[in-house]
Amino acid sequence: MVGKTKFEFGRHETFALREGWLDKGLSRIISAGGFKGDLETADALGLGKNMAKSLQFWVEATGLASRGGASEGRFSPLTATSFGRLVSDLDVHFEYSVSTWFVHMILARRPGTAWNWFFNDFRSGVFDRETCVEGLLRHVRDHAVNQTTITVLQREVACMLGTYASLPASEAQDPEDFTISPLRTLGLLVKHTDTGRFEKTAPLDAVPVEAFLACVQWIVSDADTETLPLSDLISRRGSPARLFNIDGDTINELAHAAAEEYGDRGVRLSLLGSTRTITMPRMAAPEWYSLHFRRIGAR
Repeated sequence: MVGKTKFEFGRHETFALREGWLDKGLSRIISAGGFKGDLETADALGLGKNMAKSLQFWVEATGLASRGGASEGRFSPLTATSFGRLVSDLDVHFEYSVSTWFVHMILARRPGTAWNWFFNDFRSGVFDRETCVEGLLRHVRDHAVNQTTITVLQREVACMLGTYASLPASEAQDPEDFTISPLRTLGLLVKHTDTGRFEKTAPLDAVPVEAFLACVQWIVSDADTETLPLSDLISRRGSPARLFNIDGDTINELAHAAAEEYGDRGVRLSLLGSTRTITMPRMAAPEWYSLHFRRIGAR
């Protein structure tokens, strides 16, 4: 089992993340001192019991909350992480796109999930649902400690696609659709209703430079270094190229913008021979979230 990962299956209760859920969940955590996906929480938030259990997964998977010490077990309530507290202070209602970018990155980096596989390992740009399920099946067979059935994987793919897939800009969105996920607004995945096929796409709007820097910060932390070649921001798992669906030119533009804006904090671009590198300061990735609001003067 060396090199294999325990995968998460079904903890979302088949519910894709919905608009308004994260701020409901985070507000509940702050006001109640924790979150349990039980009947009491469901009643307090106006959700069904299974939806409350799903929301328990989503606030954890997006990095807003985590469980207590190992001695408390998996049934202990979720409490706010340092990132969750930052969001509560700066953007509790998720009005700024940078909050959505951060929860996307944390979700896509979560090991043993369909989201991690989809953004890091599934290389098809245009695909149908069946191809996606088959790809996840092969990945689970090769990399999962715990195996499962094709039906379970179909549900994982359905939830993942429902979380991210938006309609093309030319097609009207239904304003009465309350199942819309906030992660669709990033524009990373489009569903073509005429063919039933899906397409990975570049973001509709520019990626905030601080989200880019947080993504790089996580990579250099994983690699236990301060400096990386810019080419690693394309090739590595968890890279901006993979998580944001952006190309080398866009990465180059973001890196230059980052060095210009935050050179005084230690973000530097250098040329070592023919290799361009980026150097990052020693700091926690979520700190870039706070710096975004300081830069735009919103808080």
